[in-house]
Amino acid sequence: MDYLLNTYFFKYLPFEVSEEWKKTITGKAVDIIQIADWFCKTQDPMKLYENHTSFLACELVFFFLCLLTFIHAYRKGNRYLYVWLGILIHSLNVENLCYWIPDLDNFWQAQGLLTFFGMRAPLYIILGIYHMFDYTAYVFVKRLHLPWWAEGPAVGLGAVMLDMPYDIMGIKLLWWTWHDTDPNIYDRMYWVPWNSYYFHASFACSFVWILNFTRKIFVDDVYDWKKFGREFLCAFLAGTLAFWFGSLQFALIYHPAHDIFGVHSEITTCIFLGIYAVIVWIADRHNKKPEARAGNTYWFDELALAVATHYLFYMVLVLVADPVNIVAEGLHQPIGPCNITQKVQTPTGLVLEKKKFLCLNDYDEKYFDFHCLPKSHELRYKDGDEPLEWYAACGTKFDNRAEYVFIIW
Repeated sequence: MDYLLNTYFFKYLPFEVSEEWKKTITGKAVDIIQIADWFCKTQDPMKLYENHTSFLACELVFFFLCLLTFIHAYRKGNRYLYVWLGILIHSLNVENLCYWIPDLDNFWQAQGLLTFFGMRAPLYIILGIYHMFDYTAYVFVKRLHLPWWAEGPAVGLGAVMLDMPYDIMGIKLLWWTWHDTDPNIYDRMYWVPWNSYYFHASFACSFVWILNFTRKIFVDDVYDWKKFGREFLCAFLAGTLAFWFGSLQFALIYHPAHDIFGVHSEITTCIFLGIYAVIVWIADRHNKKPEARAGNTYWFDELALAVATHYLFYMVLVLVADPVNIVAEGLHQPIGPCNITQKVQTPTGLVLEKKKFLCLNDYDEKYFDFHCLPKSHELRYKDGDEPLEWYAACGTKFDNRAEYVFIIW
């Protein structure tokens, strides 16, 4: 840094700079570079194509899907654009809180073309996943003209339906990896924690409930562009508070049943989604609004194209993807001592435990191994070594591809 500043900056100044000031300026420049380096990292597209083709395809598809949701929001205007912005705020809020709160730090995303916040959040998560799942579900539910209290659960269920093939294929193809022993994600289906579906439903529902509630307080039923400040405030509050109200929904059913009574997460998730379904069914069956039965002649729009593209992508992917050839190099659960544990605080007051590090000799994540590493680069850990955070994980073959085809199709 000293050389660069002396060569390309200080020598061109029309005045002399003291050595003390040079050191100060150099220090500030280093700080700025470190912040920028933490904020955003890039990956070589060709390397990503060679080692992790399906993930590169995933990113490109979700960029396209996000663009479709934005085109829809921009074309419709009014409150749709505020909802789109609110979901962007929601995605930034949720992702960062999950990385910063130790009890929730239990997954590591693959490194994308652009990855933000200390190499934890690929761009397609911030501008892709949340908009495709939550915005699309929100718009479709609005067309049902349900009562406001039923819109949240309906959007939650819609988000889960859009998320399910993504979760199943994504983990198998190493688009991210999970913590090996975290009790909150221990119970799984096709390596997908049941609580992932609970998460998407509760957080999407909370976003809509808060959005509807704040609109009843701050704005009128009929949109008025002159109140754009209040409209944005409603979207901002929904984006920032949905995380906490979604967590509260975990505290109502999952944590008491799972932490105190040892109920399997499959049961709590199915009951939770079942409650949502009953709420939506009751609201729809007793809906007296004439427009709820009118239908929509021009139903194929940007979002219909997005949903069709979304599902077709996984239908093709499950047929052609070869996970055994995947090399996912990046941040994963740190490899370290097998005997160090970490406390997990729960809303019930109970303190659970998980292993802080991935134990190379004792882990149960069969969607990846290390077979693709040459013997000269085999992962080893000895007591006293620094934990290894950045390493390559290798995909594993389908145990039964036909079963994956059945569930995706």
